[in-house]
Amino acid sequence: MKPFFRWIRKNMVLLFSVMLVVKLLIFRFKVLDDLSLLGILSDIGAIGLLMALPACFVAGKWRKGLQTAMAVLISTIWFATAIYYSYYGNVPTYYTLSSLNQVGQISESITASLELYMWIFYVDFFMVLLISPFSRERKPWMKLLVRSSAKPSFWRSRKFSLIITAASLAVVVGSLLGSKHIENSHALAKRLGVLSYQLAVNSATASGQQQELTAAELESLREEVRAWFAGQEEQERSLYHGIASDHNLIVVQIESMQNFVIGLELNGQEVTPYLNQLSQQSFYFPNVYQQIAEGNTSDAEFLMNTGAYPSAVQATSKQLTGREVASLPRLLAKQGYESYTFHVNDVTFWNRNEMYPALGFTGYYDKASFENDQFNSFGASDEQLYKVALDKLEALQSSDQRFYAQLVTVSSHHPFKIPEQYQELELPAELEDTQLGHYLQAMHYTDKQLGQFMEQLEEKGLLQQSVVAIYGDHFGLQTKDNDPEWVSEQLGISYHDIISRMNIPFIVKVPGVAGERVEQVGGQIDMLPTLLNVLGISEPNSELILFGSDLLNAMTNIVGVRYYLPTGSFFNDEVLFVPGTGFSDGTAISLETHQPVEFDDTLRQDYSYILELMGMSDLYTSNYPQRK
Repeated sequence: MKPFFRWIRKNMVLLFSVMLVVKLLIFRFKVLDDLSLLGILSDIGAIGLLMALPACFVAGKWRKGLQTAMAVLISTIWFATAIYYSYYGNVPTYYTLSSLNQVGQISESITASLELYMWIFYVDFFMVLLISPFSRERKPWMKLLVRSSAKPSFWRSRKFSLIITAASLAVVVGSLLGSKHIENSHALAKRLGVLSYQLAVNSATASGQQQELTAAELESLREEVRAWFAGQEEQERSLYHGIASDHNLIVVQIESMQNFVIGLELNGQEVTPYLNQLSQQSFYFPNVYQQIAEGNTSDAEFLMNTGAYPSAVQATSKQLTGREVASLPRLLAKQGYESYTFHVNDVTFWNRNEMYPALGFTGYYDKASFENDQFNSFGASDEQLYKVALDKLEALQSSDQRFYAQLVTVSSHHPFKIPEQYQELELPAELEDTQLGHYLQAMHYTDKQLGQFMEQLEEKGLLQQSVVAIYGDHFGLQTKDNDPEWVSEQLGISYHDIISRMNIPFIVKVPGVAGERVEQVGGQIDMLPTLLNVLGISEPNSELILFGSDLLNAMTNIVGVRYYLPTGSFFNDEVLFVPGTGFSDGTAISLETHQPVEFDDTLRQDYSYILELMGMSDLYTSNYPQRK
């Protein structure tokens, strides 16, 4: 056995290189579901470049040590990407991976997303640990890795490394140039592989951030956007305009709530009895879709407060450090409002300690403000969230201070396993210990706590003076754990993998107004324009640019999606369109039947429009001024 161990010791870098290729194939098959030759070559080029480059500059033990470290880094990137893709369904960017220090705050979700095959990305390093005791010199395993041969063969020489580096660089550059026509970010990641994809994303981000607009150019952009949306409305903000002027505004953002739970019954039990009732007494928008990007919940907050698209390449909250954002809190401040946000997580999570001041909130309440009743990994429950918020709102009312309050719930966060004493639904055997079963229990709890909060608002006299908006931040059910056909069978509904999953509820309760069911298709970007209409607040003389429509007055609508679906995907009044590498090889799915439908170039105008609109939004949000 000793000759075998000696061979492994002397050829450790070769072993790691071969294993990297094997792991690459496993990664592309299990995570990306793509084994295309061009994609594999692009990935091999990136691996070759990263592994050979250190050997061009250093030799001996330092060369082997650097190459070993690079192999560990590549494997770790694949491991992290596999977990991220399992949960989010997207390839993370460098900006996302740089935020791994936050994973401890969503440890339950990370643990639930782990699959056994993912550990294979470290199998070669485990092998080193196992064989190190059998090495002839009995050296510690780290010394085993960096031991070098006295007379290196040609393949270990600097000349060989230079050849590999040059060839790999040519492959990477060729892949980048050959994929410039791909507009679909998902297809681009598959074509380039995770490593080269980072170069493409960083390049696009850098070029987009270089363009600075003058005040005149910003005003021209503002007028262009307003002119387009004005043509979508029946009359200029005529229906329901100002029906709740001078009212408070309370916004409840519910974690992971999809629209299908409203009205759903399970064995004769209403899953969301309070929301079922509220939706019949309010403006209820059942055809609204999520538009968040990498920032997820924090992006939903950004959409609600700005009416602009979130960043495509990183959590928008990260881009707001030191910025002053034209927003709902700033607009309301001019009307004499104070604005507060309530979230039981630590305010540093997703950079909210920078985002909230950038948005102009008067103050925020985070983890330290709530009693930790150990509900889940976030700590405090929805019950504690509402308790603290109610006390603050009552105090504001007592001082005759108008307010805007944003409440962000987390009790229904993935993996949706709430404490047993709060699980009140009687589940059929088929749903026991399934993600769907856990989800329904969590939604039932969330609905109950919301109902109690609304009752308390009414008892305190706050509900009569406040507009209350309720919406879901993003989907909950993951496809890998919930086959759409199985979900449809279990719940007796038509559940579509994309349309139903991305469909979130939006409800607006206005005191003294019966409301109605509004079927107009919309997105999270339309919520702010709708609320401003109800409050009778206009923004013509503000710095705010709204990239959405007032759903109470819109006659037609197109809403773009740039995460969880490829950039350029959109919902219009009839279909969901998902591009392929571009428009021509895309897919259109009927929102009504959930079936693919044929399409022609009449949709191209919508596709081009939504790409242009999101580009204008990016230009606008990248030009937020520095906060004074």
